[in-house]
Amino acid sequence: MNFWLIAGLLGGGYILQCLFGLMQMKDFSKTFRPLRKLGRVAIGRTNGGLQAGAIVMFAIDEEGVILKGKRMMGVTVLAKFKDFNGFEGKNVGELKQEDVQNLPRPLKKAVLDAAMNYNIIMSGGEIPPRLSLFQKIEKKLSRKKTISVSETQS
Repeated sequence: MNFWLIAGLLGGGYILQCLFGLMQMKDFSKTFRPLRKLGRVAIGRTNGGLQAGAIVMFAIDEEGVILKGKRMMGVTVLAKFKDFNGFEGKNVGELKQEDVQNLPRPLKKAVLDAAMNYNIIMSGGEIPPRLSLFQKIEKKLSRKKTISVSETQS
């Protein structure tokens, strides 16, 4: 095949990915603004990788009680935010595994992440940065090296 054809297809795919990403960021902003007008917003997310990821946003009052929720779940950049009912009146910092048992796995993780993020911020802490794919691989490999070295020394 022609080099320029392949390069053009790859470049076109990259541009489409960027455009869809911008559309998704615009949807995030459009969803976030009205929630922010209701009060503070607790956000939780889970990365999907090759499976569905999820983002949840809860508008909360001064005591952390959920006023309204929105969720986005999907594999592609075409996923959109939708209403997320069932948590109104609950305290976001007190959400536990039992509260999310009937949800799909990505949403469970995102809701529990929102609760954890809220508790960290309210205790004066900082939310730790998430590791990239390559950082996760490096961490696993270094852990295996440490285990191998300690086993050989025993």
